[in-house]
Amino acid sequence: MTTRLLRTVRQHWLLVLFLFVGVLLRIVVEIAYQPALLYIDSFRYLKDLGVFFPGNINPIGYEVLLLGPVLLVGDLGLVAIVQHLLGLGLALSSYALLMRFGCRRWLAALAVAPVLLDAYQLQIEHLIMSDLLFQVLLLLVVILLTWWGTPGPRLALLGGLLLGGSVLVRLVGLTLVVPAAVFVLLAAGLRPRDGWRRRLGSALALVAGFVFMLSAYAGYHMYWTGYPALGGSTGSVVFGRTAMVADCERLELTPAQRAVCPEAPVAERKRTGIDYYMHFFHNEVDAAELPEEVSYSEAQHSLAFKVLRNQPFEVFGGIAKDFAKGFAPMRTRSPGDVPLARWQFQTEYPLYTNEWVTRDWLEYYDQGSYSVNERAAGFLRAYQLGGGYTPGTVLGLALVLTVAAMLGVGRARRSGLRAVCLLSGGLGTAVLFTAAAMEFSWRYQLPALVLLPLAGALGITAITGRRIDTKGSATNR
Repeated sequence: MTTRLLRTVRQHWLLVLFLFVGVLLRIVVEIAYQPALLYIDSFRYLKDLGVFFPGNINPIGYEVLLLGPVLLVGDLGLVAIVQHLLGLGLALSSYALLMRFGCRRWLAALAVAPVLLDAYQLQIEHLIMSDLLFQVLLLLVVILLTWWGTPGPRLALLGGLLLGGSVLVRLVGLTLVVPAAVFVLLAAGLRPRDGWRRRLGSALALVAGFVFMLSAYAGYHMYWTGYPALGGSTGSVVFGRTAMVADCERLELTPAQRAVCPEAPVAERKRTGIDYYMHFFHNEVDAAELPEEVSYSEAQHSLAFKVLRNQPFEVFGGIAKDFAKGFAPMRTRSPGDVPLARWQFQTEYPLYTNEWVTRDWLEYYDQGSYSVNERAAGFLRAYQLGGGYTPGTVLGLALVLTVAAMLGVGRARRSGLRAVCLLSGGLGTAVLFTAAAMEFSWRYQLPALVLLPLAGALGITAITGRRIDTKGSATNR
């Protein structure tokens, strides 16, 4: 047994090294901040436990699938530990998947290093937030749809249900059904042995599972609120992006639309940021200016789609600009962006509400207090600010390699991996673009740490000729 373990360690020594450092870093995070880190959204999740009201700004998937079950048997400290363990599980699962597809060990280890070592990943794992669970669900979709070869209708249906579940954790997953369905349709190539009818049936099964999950949740929302929806933030999300560029003087607006159209010049709005128009702008609007039959939310929607129809280039230009920010070599903040400091380790316990409110919530779910080990927190902050994160250029290079493999560069055409590249790379790109459509935040870039290095490693494997033979073992060409 010992000999076998030593042989495994020698074979996968680079992964073991990264894993060892990753475990140590997570232990330091646990020492630095007790019992866990709380953000603005954390209090919404905690407040909704046991109620599971679907009309809040966030859907209830995180409370139902992770936060609630763990708090039934433990406290917030246990939630943080579970999330750190899931973070390690992300890396190990990705590595196992890459091994299954013939990736070289050193390359597979490098592909999972971002999840193990990135300080922004470590911080989000310690936050009582839904982001880590969202990453887990997306990787599960990739594994489920690829591990056993070309997915049939049953696996595709399960994949669709998982994708639907990811939307109920974070609404930004709403568009991910598109690359997943395209993958299922093309997984067996342009001349599928099982025939196009079965491929089409599998793709429809995935879409059906996705739609069923969202429809069931919309029905639950309707039971509570009287109208079907996926959450209470959809209107403000669309409005926030379009409010940044709305030309209120030039557009022909209804009285309701004019009441919610910002008066500030566009340049000033860009400095204020999308986040303000999503969550705080309603304080500026005089409800008396709205017609009695039109609600603020309806006016938001109406103006947003008026801007989309009349100023599409300004809207999508802003989205493209924010999408490109994620591939910058360094973590920087542009005017109007969500503050970068929110996702960085601090030497003091970060408070996003009154201290007594924080203590009340901790009293209810934990021991009633929080603490910071300044030496450990100082080390983490120095590590993070000193470059302990994945440069966006690395993720951009991974995406380029993924696209090259999908186009058949090198030996990729015969590798059998192009469709798998499409799935992981497509999910990673879609989630980044959808997040950019809402607003830019470095927090929203974190799913790419899992998906794009995975796709890039598969792309290199395809281009250089590694492949899977008919018995499932990796060989070199």
